[in-house]
Amino acid sequence: MRGILTLCYVLIWTAPVSKAEDIVLLKQNEVSLRLSPEQGRLALTVSDGETLKLKGKIGVRASEPFTPCDGGVRNCFMVGDGMLQVSTHLDYGFTIHWSTNNTRTEFEDCFDLDPFHWYGGPEQIMQFWPIEKLTLINFANVVQEYQHGAVIEPYWLNSAGAFIFVDHKVPLFISQNGDESERKVCFSAKGTSPYSPTRKRVTLAYTIGIKENVREAHLHAVKDFLGKPTGHPNYKIIERPIWSTWARYKRDVNDEVVRAFAKEIADNGYTNGQFEIDDDWEECYGALTFRSSKFANISKTVDYIKSFNFTVSLWVHPFINTDCVDHLSVARDRGYLIKNFEGSDLTTWWNSASYKATYLDFTKLEVREWFAGRLKSLQKNYGIDSFKFDAGETSWTPKIPQLQGDEETMPNVLSENYLRTCAEFGDLIEVRAGWRTQDLPMFVRMFDKDSHWTLFNGLHSLITTLLQMNMNGYTMVLPDLIGGNGYHNQKPSAELFVRWLQANTFMPSIQFSFVPWDFTETKFSVTEISRKFIDLHQKYAPYIKTQMERSIKEGHPVNGPIWWISPNDTIALTIDSEFLLGEDILVAPVIKEGATSRDVYLPAGEWVDGNNGSTYKGPIELKNYPAPIDVLPYFIRNSGSANLVNVISILFMITVTYVGIPV
Repeated sequence: MRGILTLCYVLIWTAPVSKAEDIVLLKQNEVSLRLSPEQGRLALTVSDGETLKLKGKIGVRASEPFTPCDGGVRNCFMVGDGMLQVSTHLDYGFTIHWSTNNTRTEFEDCFDLDPFHWYGGPEQIMQFWPIEKLTLINFANVVQEYQHGAVIEPYWLNSAGAFIFVDHKVPLFISQNGDESERKVCFSAKGTSPYSPTRKRVTLAYTIGIKENVREAHLHAVKDFLGKPTGHPNYKIIERPIWSTWARYKRDVNDEVVRAFAKEIADNGYTNGQFEIDDDWEECYGALTFRSSKFANISKTVDYIKSFNFTVSLWVHPFINTDCVDHLSVARDRGYLIKNFEGSDLTTWWNSASYKATYLDFTKLEVREWFAGRLKSLQKNYGIDSFKFDAGETSWTPKIPQLQGDEETMPNVLSENYLRTCAEFGDLIEVRAGWRTQDLPMFVRMFDKDSHWTLFNGLHSLITTLLQMNMNGYTMVLPDLIGGNGYHNQKPSAELFVRWLQANTFMPSIQFSFVPWDFTETKFSVTEISRKFIDLHQKYAPYIKTQMERSIKEGHPVNGPIWWISPNDTIALTIDSEFLLGEDILVAPVIKEGATSRDVYLPAGEWVDGNNGSTYKGPIELKNYPAPIDVLPYFIRNSGSANLVNVISILFMITVTYVGIPV
């Protein structure tokens, strides 16, 4: 821990910047930020002593010289009609702040990706990890379905222990690895769509935080920017599976189908979980009333499902389609719908024809109360326990949406208000979006995954999305359905289903729609292997809950990257196919089709093999670790928080007992 904080300002220039020497030097003990002229821009260097932490270019779009501000204001420049100020407002952090009242002005600052690795960034359909591999082209930092960008925080964290966090009021666009941003990440601010045209200014403001390593830098960001969850989901849906109708039945659901599915699950030995009725139960989209032709006996159906000790969840969304005439009329008459600046309230989503839908305006209190009241009626009238809240992204709105509140938080404030309304419905719910909502005590579901193996939204991306969400502060992650959603008539193979379940075992919860007994013509027993890993997850559920409680208290990830316990390990910093549960369980799933072994990297520490009790001293790479179809490679660290007590062998199975960690 460094000593007493000292701060040094050096700068008062009275002429336009042209010399090569530093024109800004901010120091906090050994941590320094330097700006110096370079080809009409300012070269930024942040160092801790002799260690480089960050490099970049400030004022990439500047076409006029940097001139010191009038009045002797320190570290302040006028650049055309824009003002740049450099300051410090927190320990081991610096703030860059551009501003102008000319809404046609664009600011852009860029930072070198090399020689570091990077983490954070938006949820993406191609979820690279580390994210220096990611390509973004003028990506608007708004909650959106495009490229699956439903969980977004303007947070970039590097392996040297530096982070960049952009203020939430910035009309932010991000370019990375494009034609003009190769091996760079560029943050630009401009007052164009999808941001509100009523903005009175353009700002580009962000904080650069510095700590001794990547772990400490992230905890610094958690403390000052990302925040911590205030609670965790209900233990029932941590310990027991969630069963959804979606992938198996899509929209072909009714009383008979739902009851038969619930009985089928129970007959196969699985009760006491959560049962979710998904899409197409409504009279019309937005009615929030059951369609009598499909669910004439819904009260009895709910009671029947509950007889197996399931809680019952219902899929809902924030839209009203235009054929839902009566409900649409009420919403229009009361001014509850989002309109664009041309006055139209029509939009499109995946369950509507083109411009045959509307979107409730959750920035209005009366809309939030109306929506919540209708859901409470469903709960009261039919015994519904919870809801699966879908959508919530801003990109479904009429373009550009007129919303209520601070124009500088639009359009993302719409998603935030929707999510905070959802959170009022308790600890059994799930949502799939996130913006400044890390504090909410609920599951945030990954965007829908496809039923294949690759990093492009397949099994591999299950791991990288888990890491992306955790390192953005969303630690209560609900992985998507086991085996994916079966879109495009591509259902999972038996092998993919099993490997997906294994990868999911040490994540916070398990969701099924395709089920183990769907796979009968196989060389191995999917039902037996599935039972093994469902039981293993249940066995570790108390430990998962403990890690959630630690996240609430300390802001740690529940499922972090393996560098979390070895932040200076250059190999660990690159690993994208392993993850941690807490700090003492390392999981290395098989994610390649046909593979019966994989290489496993174990960072520093004493590790015990969860499958056979072998011990290893890390750092070490285990080449070709045997992993036939019924084996998930996982390892338990003998650390100060989980001391090894004994290793006993029973009928070829090894049981390793740790204090607080069962095996």
